[in-house]
Amino acid sequence: MSEPVVEARGLVQIYEAGTTREVRVLRGVDLRVLPGEFLSVVGQSGSGKSTLLNVLGALDVPTSGTVRIDGIDLAGLAPDELADVRNRKVGFIFQFHHLLGEFTCLENTLMPLFLRGGTPSKAEVGRVKELLERVELSDQLHKRPSQMSGGQQQRAAVVRAMAASPRLVLADEPTGNLDSRSGARVFEVLRDVARQEGVAFLMVTHDQRLAGQADRCLRMEDGLLSETACPRPGD
Repeated sequence: MSEPVVEARGLVQIYEAGTTREVRVLRGVDLRVLPGEFLSVVGQSGSGKSTLLNVLGALDVPTSGTVRIDGIDLAGLAPDELADVRNRKVGFIFQFHHLLGEFTCLENTLMPLFLRGGTPSKAEVGRVKELLERVELSDQLHKRPSQMSGGQQQRAAVVRAMAASPRLVLADEPTGNLDSRSGARVFEVLRDVARQEGVAFLMVTHDQRLAGQADRCLRMEDGLLSETACPRPGD
């Protein structure tokens, strides 16, 4: 059996709410995601879904519990070591694209490769251009975000998350700002990358249609994560 790309055990996340109250956002979450697996996470707002992504992606440190990414135990890593794991192992897709206005579409999508400290290779640039073509952005390569529509910017952000060939992609409502056609196309590309490159995907979504196409569906409720039946057409 393949080793998991990401494995979490007993994740607890507690935030202080004033001086006398604690908010337990995660209450003991266990999770394993294998190479090539595509998981969806559903649940009400405030149930802990985004907090889970932040902890799994080394953006936040859990109160207790462990996270391993590609065999690396995040516990005890220094901030610069965590940043290195995020840069080399994890891709993030947020509902809002956060592109850099002074760079072109192509430069924005190549940014994770630049941040690794070198000039992207010809093969890496070619791969990114191919992904941009697959999400119908091949005519936007040299445009800046201000010259692109919101949907085009979001599709560029999706490609940016995959540019550096991460082992894990964490997506928080990745198609929330896209029309149904563009959302379906982006989802298709994400699924293809997961299968072809062995990337583990964890996607938070309120879109039941997309959630139903995942390999496994999880429900977050009151800080607890459980497996649930994936919604099917007509549900």
